[in-house]
Amino acid sequence: MKKALGILGGMGPQATLDLQQKILDFTDAGCDQDHIRVYVDNHTQIPDRIGAVLRNTSSPTPDLQESLNKLTAIGAECVVMPCISAHIFLPQLSVPPQIIFLDMLHVAAESCKLQFPSLKAGVLCTEAVAQSGLLTRYLKSRSIPFLYPNEEEQRLLGRLIFNVKAKTCMNPVSESLNNIATQMKSRGAGYFLLACTELPLINQYKPLPYPCVDSTAELAKAAVKGCGYELRREFLIKGKLA
Repeated sequence: MKKALGILGGMGPQATLDLQQKILDFTDAGCDQDHIRVYVDNHTQIPDRIGAVLRNTSSPTPDLQESLNKLTAIGAECVVMPCISAHIFLPQLSVPPQIIFLDMLHVAAESCKLQFPSLKAGVLCTEAVAQSGLLTRYLKSRSIPFLYPNEEEQRLLGRLIFNVKAKTCMNPVSESLNNIATQMKSRGAGYFLLACTELPLINQYKPLPYPCVDSTAELAKAAVKGCGYELRREFLIKGKLA
C-alpha cells in the first residue's frame, strides 16, 4: 500500500532539498503520478541541535514535536528527518503508533554493514553526535569497526559544516574535508560515513577520493521503499538497497 511521506526538515534547508532531490532520483517513476506524495515542513526556526547538546541552549524538542504533529495532521504516514544531530532528541518525541518514522542512523548503519562489512568506517559527524554516543551504539550493535576524527579534525569539521549552512565558497571547504579524510585514511579508515546532512553537499561539489556512505542518500532509498514504491534499477545491488 502506497504511503504519503512527511519530511521534518529545515535542519538545514539545503540538506532538506538534497533529500527531496534524491527521493525523486531514486524513485522508479515514468510520470508524475508514479512519484510519492510528499509533505515538507522546512522548519528552519528549530533551535540549534548542536548547541542544545554541547552548551545546553534551547532544546529543539518542542519545535520538532510541533513539526511532526503538523506533518501527521496533514496526512503524512511515513516520516523522515534529514538531520543526524536531531536524532539525539528522537526518543523525546511522541510518534503516533500508526506512523512509520524512519530512523536515519539505523538506515545509515545498516548500509555500512551491507556495503563494507570488513572495512573500518571513518565517521564524519558533528561534535554533538560524536559526544552523544548515539551513532557509536548503532555501529557497535552491528559489529561495525569505526574511528572518529581526532579533536583538531573534529573542530575543523564543525567549521566546515557551519560554512555549508552559511553558503560560503565550497572549494576550500571541500579541500579541508579531503584533508581530514586523508588523515583518517592513514589511521585505518577504509571508507567514510557522511553522518551529517551537510557533508553530502560538500561531497557532491567535489567527491572524496574514497568510498563513502551518504546518509542522506540511504535515507532517501529507505523513504522510497518505506512508502511502498520501487527503487530505480540502477540503485539496486542484487535485489538489495545500493
